Amino acid sequence: MRAIVLSLVLSIGFLAVSVFAMRRQRLREQAALLWLLVSLVMVFVSATLPFHLLDRVSHLVGIAYAPDLVLLLAVLFLMVLVFHLTLSLARLSAKQIALVQEIGLMTAMTPSSLGTDTDQGGEEPPPPTGDAPLSP
Repeated sequence: MRAIVLSLVLSIGFLAVSVFAMRRQRLREQAALLWLLVSLVMVFVSATLPFHLLDRVSHLVGIAYAPDLVLLLAVLFLMVLVFHLTLSLARLSAKQIALVQEIGLMTAMTPSSLGTDTDQGGEEPPPPTGDAPLSP
């Protein structure tokens, strides 16, 4: 009975931490929904432990020891999470390469090609003085 209460308290605590992080906008929407779903599943599994629902589902699937089902689901979840993070990392890497190339092209341009009236040296010519005649 103590294990069930401890499991329920920990899962509700994780749900509270997830909701708190969502309210403080520490998580993106996509990640927030994922962790909210995970914490709700944890609360559900913890709440149904006294009813032996996990035992019934594991025997229905063909697993003799119920905690093995939890371990199997956790490993599958982690595999999907790692695959999703790998896809996100590849997308962000491609965006970073494009941004670095764009910045490189922008810094390689001369000021005259950007539409400014400066000469090649990058300095503006000195203003004319009253002593020198202006050329036509």
